Amino acid sequence: MNFFYFIKKKDKILTTLNNDSVDIEFPLKPGWALKENQKMGNKGGGKRISKKVIQYLQAYFHAGNLNPKDRYTAEKMHDSLKELVHEKELSDEEIPEVKTIKGWIGRYSASSKKEMSEKALEQNVIEESSFIACHTENTTYNRVKKQQKRN
Repeated sequence: MNFFYFIKKKDKILTTLNNDSVDIEFPLKPGWALKENQKMGNKGGGKRISKKVIQYLQAYFHAGNLNPKDRYTAEKMHDSLKELVHEKELSDEEIPEVKTIKGWIGRYSASSKKEMSEKALEQNVIEESSFIACHTENTTYNRVKKQQKRN
């Protein structure tokens, strides 16, 4: 019968196969698999867009929504933010790169479209419920009137 198993002794592993033992140095430190010892890289870290810059980006975005002639590209937004640095409204470190602005536009556009569609659905539900209520009242009123005329 062939069987294979490991026995851990301090930093060594004793490997056994068919009653033949071999000592091997274990390459990892004790506790390497514990969650607190794992290193996940820099995920979630890094530079974030400041709230002040986001407010300016939102204003540029909505200006394009109101009038398509005033639509801002990521490059135009970046240039406008640089002008704000010259006017000392923002610091140079706060200005994101063009590719970061493009990513922000994509995320913000998707979330605003979702929000607008949810509002439109809510409005349709309100209008339908008021129409049904009005229609039901009219039908009931008409039935009562017809019954009064018969009597």
